[in-house]
Amino acid sequence: MSVGIYIAGAAGQMAQHKLNDISHNLANVNTAGFMGSRSTFTTQLSNQITGNSTQAAPAFAKYGNQFIDMEEGSIKQTGNDLDFAIQGQGFFRVGLADGSEAYTRAGNFKLDANGTLLTQGGYSVLNTSGSAIQLQPGHITANQEGALFVNGNKVADLGLVKIRDASKIDKVGETLVKTPAANTEQASQDITVHQGALEGSNVNAILAMTELIDTMRSYQATMKVVEQFDQQSSLLSNKVGSIK
Repeated sequence: MSVGIYIAGAAGQMAQHKLNDISHNLANVNTAGFMGSRSTFTTQLSNQITGNSTQAAPAFAKYGNQFIDMEEGSIKQTGNDLDFAIQGQGFFRVGLADGSEAYTRAGNFKLDANGTLLTQGGYSVLNTSGSAIQLQPGHITANQEGALFVNGNKVADLGLVKIRDASKIDKVGETLVKTPAANTEQASQDITVHQGALEGSNVNAILAMTELIDTMRSYQATMKVVEQFDQQSSLLSNKVGSIK
């Protein structure tokens, strides 16, 4: 009985984690550069719960961890000179307030009063040497390698990196991720920068809604099983050993 209710509860917990991921992804379906989150699940044998190695051991799914979907989103033209989209597996380098670096696919940048190129969250966009990019007033253009020009004069290069192992990425915001510096390398030549364009979210709203409905039904079904086990436990406690 205890094993059964534990397995049902674990299934409900697994569905709850999945619902959280899907709901968060759907909430950011229109966020530029957003990369969806998904959950992994592992297999556990029920005798690992009871400690009885001689007992039959049916397997059940258990929550593992969360990972980031690295699939590219679609690129849309905006016509804004400070919008940049990356085609290929690359990231813009971003400087955080504590001096560490983060990375993003969201290229909807802006300028502050001093001409510092910033993300929408107010973090400095970094060049290839890790310094904040400063732009003087004028007409801003960029080439496909990420070089920035003001009135035709080259002033900086966007810091672009490629992440080697996607399993070592952690989200630190809606569109920012962190990973050890050793897990990054300079962007390769197959990465292209498009000015006046933005990469959209990589979340497919229709598929996510379908998955949300399916997961919700699974969650409700597991909760009914838990409720049935609870009712059976109550009957055993009240009836077994009672004298009429």
